[in-house]
Amino acid sequence: MEAGSWILIIVFGIIIILFTLIRPRGGPHKYPEVIQYILYDIRMNQVLVKSFLQRDKPKTFEHNNWEINKTKIHFLTETQRELLKETFALVDEFNAIIKPAKKNKTDSYKNIDLTKFKELLDKCQKELEDWMIKNTGQKDMPLKYPSICSTFFGER
Repeated sequence: MEAGSWILIIVFGIIIILFTLIRPRGGPHKYPEVIQYILYDIRMNQVLVKSFLQRDKPKTFEHNNWEINKTKIHFLTETQRELLKETFALVDEFNAIIKPAKKNKTDSYKNIDLTKFKELLDKCQKELEDWMIKNTGQKDMPLKYPSICSTFFGER
């Protein structure tokens, strides 16, 4: 190969690398995705609340998606943010009771009163689903599959 061909290949490679590094990765088009992640934790916790006292081994409540996305909810109203913070503060409180009970194999976790927590979860789910309907027209986001173009140039 000639030197000119090598230069062309190197320049083209640098352009592709720059496009992949500079592409936008956040913004308003990611808001529904953030809501979906938090909704996953809420829905999972609702299922765990329903089966909480029937379990032989206690299961901790989900909060991983909340921990990842709690700094990205600035687009929600103040009341919605406070509702989510209150709900996941209870998750942390309950998990702090469940983890030692699980470790020591005791049933002290069965004294937890879940009525307020269940109400908060239902309220959070309704608020976030209403936000999704208002902003996207549906409760859940359709599944997206990555393409080669979106890998290199970002989603459109």
